[in-house]
Amino acid sequence: MEEMLDDLFHSGPSPSLRGALKASQSTYRRSERKNDFTVVASNKPSIPNAMAVDSDGSDFTYFSVLKFGSSRQEMYMLIDSGSANTWVMGSDCDSSACKIHNTFGSQDSTSLHKTSQTWSLAYGTGEVTGVVANDTVSFANYTLHMGFGLASTASDDFNSYPMDGILGLGRPSSDALGTPTLMEVLDQQGNLSNNIIGVHLQRASDGTKDGQITFGGVDHSKFSGKLGYTKVTNDASWEIPADDAGVDSKAVGFTGKSAILDTGTSYILMPPSDAQKLHSLIPGTTQNGEIFVVPCSSNANLYFTFSGVRYTVSPKDYVGQNLGNGCQSKVIGHQAFGPDEWILGAVFLKNVYTVFDFDNNQIGLGIQSTIESNSTGNTISTTSTTSSSSTNTASSSHTFSAKSSKTTAESSSTSGSSSSPAASATSSGPGDSSPFGSSDLAASSASRTGLSILSNALLALIIGWIL
Repeated sequence: MEEMLDDLFHSGPSPSLRGALKASQSTYRRSERKNDFTVVASNKPSIPNAMAVDSDGSDFTYFSVLKFGSSRQEMYMLIDSGSANTWVMGSDCDSSACKIHNTFGSQDSTSLHKTSQTWSLAYGTGEVTGVVANDTVSFANYTLHMGFGLASTASDDFNSYPMDGILGLGRPSSDALGTPTLMEVLDQQGNLSNNIIGVHLQRASDGTKDGQITFGGVDHSKFSGKLGYTKVTNDASWEIPADDAGVDSKAVGFTGKSAILDTGTSYILMPPSDAQKLHSLIPGTTQNGEIFVVPCSSNANLYFTFSGVRYTVSPKDYVGQNLGNGCQSKVIGHQAFGPDEWILGAVFLKNVYTVFDFDNNQIGLGIQSTIESNSTGNTISTTSTTSSSSTNTASSSHTFSAKSSKTTAESSSTSGSSSSPAASATSSGPGDSSPFGSSDLAASSASRTGLSILSNALLALIIGWIL
């Protein structure tokens, strides 16, 4: 087992796996791309205030195309609710990662303005640095003039991932660039009826190709029943109190736990003792350090309860790679922050429709339309589209209809005034570091910014599924 896990930690995907992924998915490549990453494209949303969310075909990373500058340079941006920092790889970047990705610079836009303000963000085993810039950014039916990071160096961690930058959709207080976030600019310019986003992450094996983010509203076709709302408990992250977790009809009996919902993390991370308690309810589970091995044929459903409602995680999502004597569980026994904090990444989020409500400091969850709930007791009704109320639930009067944008994604004109960067120089401090701290995975309880793809450097080594 130890040798097998060691090989898994240090090897990439086998040629057969890579070939199978490419052959089995409907894929496309952007002709101008400088790399050969394969991307599974989602269909264009039918509603104007939404943009498609694509994936890498293995449900490991999720990203969208945003267009930058006067030439509308297309950049693949990782969707990251774990931080508010938005940045792209700059054309002046000489790092190996930048050489195999799309970049953006003065030659791509006559309207680009670079400032002298520098920034540095640490992500576990490496970091990215650069300057703050201002230009137009287009997506869905919006064109904004806003500030963002222009990276001049990027660690080798980025070599393995399709994205050309990160789109920060986290809580504004987690921003380390000193500029208004994309959501703040959207709201300030009057583009949103409600300062919210609705996120639907697709499962590649389902073949639906319907991943999307809706700005200012909710797509009710993506979930069944009503949305259950829970108040956020942390100003720096999308963190909500958890009632409990369990397997099928068996509850662990957790108390005092909370969960960070992060689109930029692939797996579920729980402190080792919590992960052990959850896996103890899955028959046939064995453990090797932080890694749990479950039967590949397991049909047990995990669940997490928020505000009295159970949300199920399908074995399609938590049963991972075959290790020979079982399959790796995608619930990892790793303490990223405090002893009572969990991180629920794509493994959980693929099973729900998630609403991040910036103004009311709450998260709404609905069961995805394709997911069947087998929970008993407090279940989500299928006859209402309003939010439920309980001790931790905020009832909502939102109509969730989106205001029409004043500009379209095909227009290169700006809407509103320029975002001015803060006067301070290099960004630094607790918000800049990774939840894993360093290459030995030492966790920093003060770090809240790094809940993103490079937090998954650890997980990439575990699963070995990077394209």
